[in-house]
Amino acid sequence: MLKKEAEVVDIKGKHLLMDAFECDEVILNDPSLLRRILIEAALDAEMEVLHCYFHQFTPQGITGILVLATSHLSIHTWPEENYASLDFYTCGDKAIIEIGYALLKQLASKEAVVYSISRGIQHAETPTKNRQHAESTRLLNRGDDSDHVSLQQILSGQHDILFHQKNSIQDIQLIKASDIRMYLDEQLQFSSLDEHAYHEALVHPIFAASLNPRRILILGGGDGLALREVLKYKEVKEIDLVEIDADVVNAAMNVEELKKLNQRSFEDSRVTVHIQDAVDYLSLNSACYDIIIIDFPDPTNKKISALYTKEFYTLLQRSLSCRGLVVCQSNSPRDTPIVFWSINETMKASQLYTLSYHTIIPSFGDWGFHIGSKKPLSAPILSTDVLSPTLPSDFTKLMHFSTHSLSKKQFAVVNSAEHLVLHKIFKKEGLYL
Repeated sequence: MLKKEAEVVDIKGKHLLMDAFECDEVILNDPSLLRRILIEAALDAEMEVLHCYFHQFTPQGITGILVLATSHLSIHTWPEENYASLDFYTCGDKAIIEIGYALLKQLASKEAVVYSISRGIQHAETPTKNRQHAESTRLLNRGDDSDHVSLQQILSGQHDILFHQKNSIQDIQLIKASDIRMYLDEQLQFSSLDEHAYHEALVHPIFAASLNPRRILILGGGDGLALREVLKYKEVKEIDLVEIDADVVNAAMNVEELKKLNQRSFEDSRVTVHIQDAVDYLSLNSACYDIIIIDFPDPTNKKISALYTKEFYTLLQRSLSCRGLVVCQSNSPRDTPIVFWSINETMKASQLYTLSYHTIIPSFGDWGFHIGSKKPLSAPILSTDVLSPTLPSDFTKLMHFSTHSLSKKQFAVVNSAEHLVLHKIFKKEGLYL
């Protein structure tokens, strides 16, 4: 017998059809990872998985399906197009729309179209949801789950917003709770509780290795915290700080809590600020520096990954003096060891001699750095006369790495403009943390 128009059939059917664009092709071509992602989504939806099948095509592409007790969840991927289609149908009580958005985030999709259909209603409307980029779906270009969770916990409790500015570059949040924190695109940049551990490690070992450094260039570091450490060296005569985002510098120069943290570093007469892209600055620069400090964000997307390339380090060498040194923050040798060692290999490919070290920063864990030079360092880095309480008295203790980290060195690759892969490695390593 036919049902009357618009009569409800009590099956509680929920159906999502999702087109995921601009995904990570590495993820889309990994059947074991996709299998895990889909099974976790089904379990989150409180579904029973009856059968699971995934097939990998040659040279690329995957089709996979979970047969659920109440229906199905399937995926088809086209890695060469950075595209995946997903079909998720359940008859359970659990809402699945947020689970669908979480699936899109797992695929690193930057843009998606989601069709949400209520089943069991004849001639029911089919609402279509167009989701563009990160804001509505949290498909963030940067950041990670732990940073996002910590930010939401802080915002749900007692806190003060010291500075919040969203511009064409990024979303800047400076928040005071039990500590002072800066988030860029929901990625933690520093906590006042332990930022000294990071900035002392970034600055003081390279000064210990340098001979009478007078001209310093800082790329990034618009919060003024690395600048604070550099200013402790009286022999330094001139510092250029290049920061692409004027709003970060504005916060560092005008928010009283951050000014106190960076010790009003921008007010020192030795400092000149350049609101400019680092590549543009280096391309036009004719000065030579004794030390260059690179304080860029992690290579979580293609744009930032381009700042960790062989071409960038080659360009940077033009601005180094004969015995000039460069230091680059290089991610975690424990959590993202292939990223860490790939940065090392990329610096070497640009004809730099390298020296690697790491330290513990409670907010980030084990964190690594690489020093690069045009000539081999003539002596081991021991210590500096400047007070650096978070570092050991003998800096050579920072240069020993775990067997686990060293074992990943063999997988390191050179990141170049023609082979831009560092952000892809970062995402893949991050998924297995």
